[in-house]
Amino acid sequence: MDFEYDGGVRLSGSILWLDATRHDVLSFVSSARMDDAWRHGRCIATDRTRALLRVRHRQFQALVSTYGQRMSLGPLALTLIPAGFMPGSAQVVIEADRGTALYASNVCLEPHGLAEPFQVAGADVLVLKAAYGRPSFVFPPRAEALARVVERARETIAAGRTPVFLTSPIGKAQEAVRALAQAGLDVAVHKSIAGFNRAYCQLGFDTGRSTTFRGRPPAGGALVFPDRERVSQAIRKLKNARLFWLSGRAVVPDVLARMRVDEGIPLAGHLDHPSLMRFVERTRAKRVYAVGVWAGEFAQDLRGAGVEAHALHGETQLTLF
Repeated sequence: MDFEYDGGVRLSGSILWLDATRHDVLSFVSSARMDDAWRHGRCIATDRTRALLRVRHRQFQALVSTYGQRMSLGPLALTLIPAGFMPGSAQVVIEADRGTALYASNVCLEPHGLAEPFQVAGADVLVLKAAYGRPSFVFPPRAEALARVVERARETIAAGRTPVFLTSPIGKAQEAVRALAQAGLDVAVHKSIAGFNRAYCQLGFDTGRSTTFRGRPPAGGALVFPDRERVSQAIRKLKNARLFWLSGRAVVPDVLARMRVDEGIPLAGHLDHPSLMRFVERTRAKRVYAVGVWAGEFAQDLRGAGVEAHALHGETQLTLF
C-alpha cells in the first residue's frame, strides 16, 4: 500500500485522502482540530468531530462513522479508532487486498479525561504525523505539564498579577481550563473557547467551571485565550498580566522568543520523539510514512532502528500558528 502527498495524504490509486488541505476530494478528518476541515464538501469523521466542528459552522456535514464500525469504500474497508487527544479524535485503519494501513495525526497515549482512551492497532503500513520528529523534542508527562499550569497560576495570582494561558482554542484549552478549575481557581475564557467548552460538556466531557471573558479578568483568577489573540486589544489592556504559552513548540527557543510571552509550557497536541518511536513499535508496521516539519529526520531515526521509513512530506518551516 503506497501513499503520496499533494495537499494532503492520499492512498495511491484510490479516492481516499487523509486530512487533506484541499477541499475538492473525499477526505478523512481526524479531529475538529484540523484547519478548515469544515470546508470539505465530502469527508469522513466521527459523530463527535462533526458536533465540535458545528460549533462554528452549523451547516457542516460529514459521512459519520462511530468507533469500531467497519465502513466500505469501494474495495477498501475503513475502521475508526480513538486517538485519545480530544472528543471524537480518531485514527483510521484501512484494509485492502494489498494489506492494512493505519493513519494517525493528533494522538495522545496518556489518558487525561477529556477524550476517549487511546487505542492501538497493528498494521502493515503506518502513516504518522511527526510534528515533533526531532530527538530534541521530549515533553514532560501531560499531568506534569498541567500541574505546572496550576503552579504558575497560583504564583502569579499571589504576586498580584493575572495569569493568561495562550493555546489552541480546542483541545489543549479545555485541558487547561479543567486543571485550573479543579484546583479551585476562577477561570475566564475567550468566547471561542467558551463555545467549545459547552460542546465538550454536551458530549459528556466536563471541562470544569469557567465564565466567558467580558473585558475584566476574575479577581484572583486566571484567563485562557487562543494563542492567536496574543496581540489582541483584550490582552494588551490587561494590567500586570503574565503570559504563558501552552505548546510543544514552546521548547524551540526562537519560536518562543517570537511569541513574546513570559514562559512556555510544553503541553502538546502531537507526540514527542520518544512517544513517536514507541507508537511505531506498538503498531509493528513494516513500513512507515512520516508527515510533518521534521519528517525527514524522524524517518532517518526509524531507519537507524531497522524500520523501513520514508518522509512523505516535510513542511517547509515551523510557523507560529
